[in-house]
Amino acid sequence: MTQADLRLLPGATCVWALAVLGITAGAAAAVAGAAVLVALALTAVTLTGSPRTARSIVAHLGIVVLAGALLFPALQRHDSTAAAVELAEQEGLIVELTVVATADPAPPGGGPSWALEGQQMTARTVRGPARVGRNAVVLPASLPVLVRAAGESAHDLARVRDGDLAHLRGRVAVSGSLVILRASEVRPVAQAGLSGAALSVRHSLRRQARQATSHLPSDEAALVRGMTLGDTRGMGEQTEEIMRRAGISHLVAVSGANIALVLAAVLGPLLLCGVRRRPRLLVAGSVVAGYVWLVGDEPSVQRAATMAVPLLAARFAGVRASPIAALALTVALWSVLDPVTAASIGFLLSALATAAILLAAPRLATALEELSSNRLGRTAALVLAVPLVAQLACTPVLILLTPEVSAWSVPVNMLVGPLVGPSTVIGLLALVIGTAWPAAAALLWTLAAGGAHLVLLIARAADALPGSRIPVPAGVTGVLLVLAVLLAAAIAVAARRLPLTRWAVAALLVAVLAPGAGRLLPLSTGPEWTLALCAVGQGDALLLRPHPDDGPGSTVLIDTGPDPAMLRSCLDRLQVREIDLLVLTHPHQDHTGGRAALTGRRTPQRQWICPLPEAASESVTRVPTTVATTGETWQHPGLALRVLWPGSAEDARRAAAAEHGGGEGDAANDCSIVLEALWGDGTRLVSLGDLEPTAQQELAALRPGPADIVKVAHHGSRFQHAPLYRQLGPALALVPVGRENDFGHPTEEALGLLHTLGAQVLRTDVHGTVVLPAGDAAAPRSVGRAR
Repeated sequence: MTQADLRLLPGATCVWALAVLGITAGAAAAVAGAAVLVALALTAVTLTGSPRTARSIVAHLGIVVLAGALLFPALQRHDSTAAAVELAEQEGLIVELTVVATADPAPPGGGPSWALEGQQMTARTVRGPARVGRNAVVLPASLPVLVRAAGESAHDLARVRDGDLAHLRGRVAVSGSLVILRASEVRPVAQAGLSGAALSVRHSLRRQARQATSHLPSDEAALVRGMTLGDTRGMGEQTEEIMRRAGISHLVAVSGANIALVLAAVLGPLLLCGVRRRPRLLVAGSVVAGYVWLVGDEPSVQRAATMAVPLLAARFAGVRASPIAALALTVALWSVLDPVTAASIGFLLSALATAAILLAAPRLATALEELSSNRLGRTAALVLAVPLVAQLACTPVLILLTPEVSAWSVPVNMLVGPLVGPSTVIGLLALVIGTAWPAAAALLWTLAAGGAHLVLLIARAADALPGSRIPVPAGVTGVLLVLAVLLAAAIAVAARRLPLTRWAVAALLVAVLAPGAGRLLPLSTGPEWTLALCAVGQGDALLLRPHPDDGPGSTVLIDTGPDPAMLRSCLDRLQVREIDLLVLTHPHQDHTGGRAALTGRRTPQRQWICPLPEAASESVTRVPTTVATTGETWQHPGLALRVLWPGSAEDARRAAAAEHGGGEGDAANDCSIVLEALWGDGTRLVSLGDLEPTAQQELAALRPGPADIVKVAHHGSRFQHAPLYRQLGPALALVPVGRENDFGHPTEEALGLLHTLGAQVLRTDVHGTVVLPAGDAAAPRSVGRAR
């Protein structure tokens, strides 16, 4: 890498930053940012004493100004289109417009059961005429939208395929940068001529790939198709989440790695066959163009394909091409031609990872060689450096999406790297052969799926290890923290030959890795939470807090789970320092066995126990105790508790005696303290402990009223009283349950009941430790692994 390779990089980076700023904050913000850049550049020119440096700054400034002349009109067109959409939302107007699909429609992948009906797809609006209410308008720019349809319109939407045009009529909703179009009418637009024929071939090839992989397990089939052509239909939501946490979600998004594999798969055999350079490059370029057409216009694909064009053209002309200059040119071109694409997450991650590999990986590999006293060869050093710098470069952006990091992302990428290439190439061969020989294609897909299976095994193993979900502060705070760490690491690598640097790094590592030091680090679960469901195995542990706006928070813990270590781990993760009230719903070990973790500052100030005499022996010693029965209350600003059941120990014994096969031979389950929790904003939780059907029936007779959230009774056993749940009508159901437990919890009967009510189900055996953020309780977030 020479200085000439870097000439375009500063200007292109500035233009890209202005494009991202303009899309996220508006054209006016981009203009202000450009003014600041110009002022800083002119100040530097004035203060510098070197004419050569001044000329270089002016040259870079000239690039930014010229690009800005194209960028700012594009940003204004984007703002005009966004304003028309926002006006339609604010006034509740019907919109009619044309979109081009950027993915195949599919049922929604998550949320409550009532939200899983119909179809949805990602698309982009087509520039041109549209209607907003009764007014005809012209949309001057293209916006990404999420199209949703239900009922009859969902059947019409299901006919649309990736790349097709569709005319839509419906209402829009804007949530941050996300535009949702709820379509009441969908009319696919047939495309004639060459473009229509090409789309038909493309859809046929994708359909053929799905048919050829239909005999495989759904996750493996979706992953191998995703690695080959970006089609992940059929992949489970849990698998997608595991891959994201393991740092390999990029495998299912076609990117520069796929383009490089395609080039290698074409150029290698042609070179061995003695084909001359120019014909060889023409064939390779044509194959890459066909591959890009097949996989679609994903931002990462567009970045990689655009970057490949000048590299192949320069090689065709017989001159040396700089990959760094090609990347800078690609970023600048997309910023001015389509700032929406340049500001997309896929483009950001792809460009940042590529830049890190080109700029930092060779230097880091050299440093690793030196630090190992040349015991580590160049190839091995690059194998370590490439995934490390790529992951580190993407981490600030990933934190904005999910404020947590995994200690295993780099090792996982190193392990799966050798598997991805062969699986992808075999998948491409299967795709080509499948047009003439489907049986052979199915065999090749099966072989490629073996690599996909190993990738999933590695991801799942990494997800189960400690350190797979290290929480960091959300938003700008987390980004700045990560950038500070990366800057310190870069300085340490650059100054590695200085003894002071080595001593400082050693001292820092000792301090950070010392036992208990992690509690002092500025880490958090991100947003403040109002409810947290701890994953403690086969047991209950539920934490409640008022909204932070309601004053200093207090913490209520309902049950402790079976294991003190698991409870302690959850409290550490959630940074729970003190517990104001402990509720031990009933004296069973899966609800009281973890109480030994409640010592020191975490010793509860008060505790409630059920009215059975044996409950006292399962309580925390030397803590003021209240036998909680119907009507007992606890109040704090922003959070109030009230006991709904039992009225007495006799109520529990009578209900237990009337049970038919649902109890455990004693009255403890039916003595479960049923709590109502009411937050300041009106959100209501009812926690049912391990209540059995007869006691649930008696509780239903007391008319407890509707609840927003229900903690399901007895870990989702089949012994549930459906009328009680229908009366509660929860939008969210919490099921604390252990992975692979011996009881078969939660049962299909219980889950079916919850789904018929339209409740979103959160399970600790699937979702792990889950919190409801104070800022958006409707968006639960997993912060700890499933147990």
